[in-house]
Amino acid sequence: MDYRGIILISGVLTLLTGATIAVEFFRRRPSGIDVATLSICRSRVNAWWLLFSSLICAILLGTGATILFFGAVSFWALREYVTLTPTRPSDHKTIVGVFFLLTPLQFFLVGVDSEWFTGVFGHEPYFYYSALIPSLAFLILPAVIAMTDDTKYYLERIAKLQVGLLICVYSLSFAPALLTMELPMESSSVASDSSEIVAAGLEDRVIRPIEESVVALQNSSRNDSEVASFSQDVEEGDLSGAPQTEPLAISSPHKNLDVSNVTLLFVFVFLTQISDVAQYFWSLAFPKHKVAPNVNSHKTYEGLFLGILTTAFVAIALGYFMPFNHWAKCAFAGVVVSCMGFAGNITVSAIKRDQGVGDFERLVDGHNGALDRIDSLCFAAPVFFHYVRICC
Repeated sequence: MDYRGIILISGVLTLLTGATIAVEFFRRRPSGIDVATLSICRSRVNAWWLLFSSLICAILLGTGATILFFGAVSFWALREYVTLTPTRPSDHKTIVGVFFLLTPLQFFLVGVDSEWFTGVFGHEPYFYYSALIPSLAFLILPAVIAMTDDTKYYLERIAKLQVGLLICVYSLSFAPALLTMELPMESSSVASDSSEIVAAGLEDRVIRPIEESVVALQNSSRNDSEVASFSQDVEEGDLSGAPQTEPLAISSPHKNLDVSNVTLLFVFVFLTQISDVAQYFWSLAFPKHKVAPNVNSHKTYEGLFLGILTTAFVAIALGYFMPFNHWAKCAFAGVVVSCMGFAGNITVSAIKRDQGVGDFERLVDGHNGALDRIDSLCFAAPVFFHYVRICC
């Protein structure tokens, strides 16, 4: 972990400590804050402690442990989802395959060594884990379910499994995939090797003057042996005899080239949580225009808009920890995370209302289920991943 990651993690832990002290202070003293709101705040702070402490422990253990952590969370969330949406007995073998074959395979492809995998299969793992579920599993699942010879609620059963696999496994896997993404590396300030000079497109400024020097030497009074010796040195890459020129600095177009993948992952998780809490509190402050009151009684258009703005400003403030070369790209990253986090939150809420439940099962006493905690992460992860991949 680089120093930026250490600074970011320290800052998040400090914020959590301050939030915990503030919530306990208002709970123990009479105030104008509603008791139910304080209870929700306390629950959210406890959930953040669980989320960030688990993530930090996984990060300290290494990339493999972090990917394994997200795989375990994905497995648990999928189990909650399948429990919520009852299936037919004939689907049990298919569900076992989803749990113990597709889910581990997806996270294995995310975490496998890229150089080894490319050497064996000829392509980066990205091309496999980005296409495994939507291009292969989604086509195979209907056929496998059809082979059970049970056509009752056939389309509904297919849709349930595909949606659960998409949200809980495929989408979430792009969060740890940030650890294996190739971020731009800082270029050397001086190009000293001749192959690097050619690759940098500096032939006209370096190679051509050398060739002209060779021609000049051939036309000079030097003997043939000196000319041949110098020409051979040039062909072999020894440029010590070439005309002396100032070294050429190759400046990189990126600002934060030393941002590590771990720092990027932590920024992403932090932004999703900031977006959730900002939309929640802004919706409490402006409760008039509900987005979908039958789905989520708290979300308002004002809360959504102001939550997006808040997340964008936080993303700009965290620009030092992101590999973007302009504040506008940082701001748009915040917009992307906030919009997709909202989409995930309201989608999971709609699933719960459809099944007639409030929250998914409680993973730990005082905390909602895993899917309630990661709904925004699931929807934001693939979009944020590809945004970073495109902009960097």
